[in-house]
Amino acid sequence: MEINSEVRTNIWNEFLQGCEKATIYHTPEWKAVLESAFGYDSKYIFLVDDNEKVTGELPLFYVKSKLFGSHVSSLPFSHSCGYVGNESHSNEALDKAIQISEAAKSKYLEIRDVSNNLRFREVGSFYTHVLELSSKPEQVWSKLDKGSVRWAVKKSKQMGTTVSCSRNIEDLKEFYELNCMTKKDLGVPCHPWKFFKALFANLGESVSLYIVKYKGDTIAGGIMEYFKDTVLYGYGAANPKYMGVHPYNAFIWASIEDACSRGFSRFDFGRSSDNESGLRNFKKRWGTTEIDLKYSYHPQNASSALFDAYSKKSLLYDFAGFAIRHSPMWTYKKFSDAVLAEMG
Repeated sequence: MEINSEVRTNIWNEFLQGCEKATIYHTPEWKAVLESAFGYDSKYIFLVDDNEKVTGELPLFYVKSKLFGSHVSSLPFSHSCGYVGNESHSNEALDKAIQISEAAKSKYLEIRDVSNNLRFREVGSFYTHVLELSSKPEQVWSKLDKGSVRWAVKKSKQMGTTVSCSRNIEDLKEFYELNCMTKKDLGVPCHPWKFFKALFANLGESVSLYIVKYKGDTIAGGIMEYFKDTVLYGYGAANPKYMGVHPYNAFIWASIEDACSRGFSRFDFGRSSDNESGLRNFKKRWGTTEIDLKYSYHPQNASSALFDAYSKKSLLYDFAGFAIRHSPMWTYKKFSDAVLAEMG
């Protein structure tokens, strides 16, 4: 058994297709997205047998950050990612990851998954919500809460919203502007334009944008990512002036209907934190199963300032949010472009 930092793409993809736990975050395309958008230094670990077949993978990036402490992560901008492959070799991969982290003199090593390794401390303040799909959309429809979700989907359509799937660059630019508005209103940095460009440039048919229009204007959108049997709701945004026409319900249901017709079996609503009770309740009403997400840190006394600020809503987090919400849009965009890569 060898540990390599690179493998041929065809061998890599062959391994992922046969690996039950693999996600879009483990793919070479996602690696290209992060390298293109943020310039991260990759530290991937591949376990390769004597026949040159990959038997395990642990994707890693070095995140240089003066604000939050430079660290090695599996994986930046993922809600869940860690070692996949032959479980009997997981400790070899994790030991190698520790060596890489220590050699880089990083503050800590983060694995966004359960490590099952005593050298790591596991913490949990996040959740994901997964909806089981069917080839018959009406069966999925019956799972949705009648008084909130189904009502809002029908109401949005009655009020005149339309939803379309697009890969047009102009539509993507409009989504970027909506995302800036949404994230600024929440008091958090937004993803830079180059990130969304990188998504669509590298993921190809594995990503799509749903656009909601109302009276001729684009008022909301959602980006969905596809891998094997799963659709991941990656990013959503809406003009706050039009929340009364329920745009989120409109594009989420449209994307679920399409996923059913295309044969996908799972719809992952993405990450929510302990203190986002409203968002968690919204996702639960779609008939989802709530799943705890555990992250693992080495050394055991390591502390991620970003994790603590986000999951516990610290005083620093509240102050930063206030400053963001009251800043001019052009200042906010420049600030986000400067700090988001450090957040990982």
